[in-house]
Amino acid sequence: KELVNKALGLLSNDENLLITLFYKGENSIEEISQITGLTTSNVKVKLHRIRKKLHDEMEKMMKKAVI
Repeated sequence: KELVNKALGLLSNDENLLITLFYKGENSIEEISQITGLTTSNVKVKLHRIRKKLHDEMEKMMKKAVI
């Protein structure tokens, strides 16, 4: 949980907004599109990139914690 929170802290405000709307707010892609003004395709791409970024950052943090 601590690593997730640290990784989330590294995201930009826009990235944090999208992740929060999708996971915590449980909004659909279409709802996020309406809220943000982004196209549904753009929301999907951005969420994918954010997930990848979070994964990479958490992986780095876990490697540092082991060493």
